[in-house]
Amino acid sequence: MKVVVTIGGLGSQFGGPSRTVPALCRALANRGVEIELIALSEIDDPDTEEDGSAFRTTVVRKRAHGRQPFPWRREFCQNVVRALTGSTPVVLYDVGLWLPSNHFISRIARRKAVPLVVSPRGMLSPRALQVSRWKKAVAWALYQKRDLKSARLLHTTSEAETQDCRARGLRNPVALVPHGVDLPPPSGVRPSTLDSRRTLLFLSRLHPIKGLSDLVHAWARVRPAGWRVVIAGPDEGNHRRDLEALISSLGMRPDFEFVGPALDEGKWKLFAAADLFVLPSYSESFGQAVAEALASGVPVITTHATPWREVLEHGCGWWIPTGADALTETLATATSRTEAELRDMGERGRNLVLANYSWTVAAGKLISAFEWLVGRGKVPDCVAPMVL
Repeated sequence: MKVVVTIGGLGSQFGGPSRTVPALCRALANRGVEIELIALSEIDDPDTEEDGSAFRTTVVRKRAHGRQPFPWRREFCQNVVRALTGSTPVVLYDVGLWLPSNHFISRIARRKAVPLVVSPRGMLSPRALQVSRWKKAVAWALYQKRDLKSARLLHTTSEAETQDCRARGLRNPVALVPHGVDLPPPSGVRPSTLDSRRTLLFLSRLHPIKGLSDLVHAWARVRPAGWRVVIAGPDEGNHRRDLEALISSLGMRPDFEFVGPALDEGKWKLFAAADLFVLPSYSESFGQAVAEALASGVPVITTHATPWREVLEHGCGWWIPTGADALTETLATATSRTEAELRDMGERGRNLVLANYSWTVAAGKLISAFEWLVGRGKVPDCVAPMVL
């Protein structure tokens, strides 16, 4: 079987999918599935192509053209059609919503009669729908609703995301398969730093939906002695400028450090140096950074807008309502814990990830769903049937 995976971009500005999609492709390839990943890329994006050892990656560069709204469309679609051609049973797996590329993929799937799997990646949550809501309302009416209804299967990563799909009237079968988690490289030594303060780490996109303003306001109320906040991730829409202005207005510049995007080795070093991790988000389909923090043995503070109730149930963090008030109370509690207490919580978090979140397990479940789509098996346990 072959799976053709398509995504609107692999740059860091695409957030979690820029990391989880290649990881999923790698896990599927390791299970013997032929994989081709086809992605769009801005001209100034860094090279995102895989080395070819596990799966093929085709990157279509976007190019500006005054007379053509989507000058990359022909090359992108030709590559997708080429990848679908052959005698091997094939599934088309498209990541994300709302982009022109997602609409083109749906049209290709219908024209070529290829099973289409759509992974919304949280883009149907109520909060996400409020971003550019009028544009999305028009897109929903013109094509996005039809495109989603034509998908043979939806892939969600949490029960909340499944509910978001149902709330939009989508009756498609749904495969509920959480992401896997890459484990940090082995290291027995905590990275040294010139700053002796303990560290609260945020690592995600710098975007209003991530709740960073709540974090700043909550920190201003608590300001625990001997602690600092490290904020890592790509800036989106100049949100960093707004945050820095807010921090300065509250007289807290010494408490915050912005370190920019952090990938691969740099990301794991930040987790290794952290005492606590926070993601005060208003919308997450999965929250990959939460899983990576737990894998690194770092206790987590996150919100009910993420699907991470387990951090509360397993004693490895705090799962709280959104907003600055709940975050203020939780920061006061969490930062008062001793280093030994936080280490114990972190160890429980790491055990949770090791036991339940594996790319191998995720790939196996999706393969069973793909096999069912091409008529090679029964409906797997991870798939909820169509709602009548």
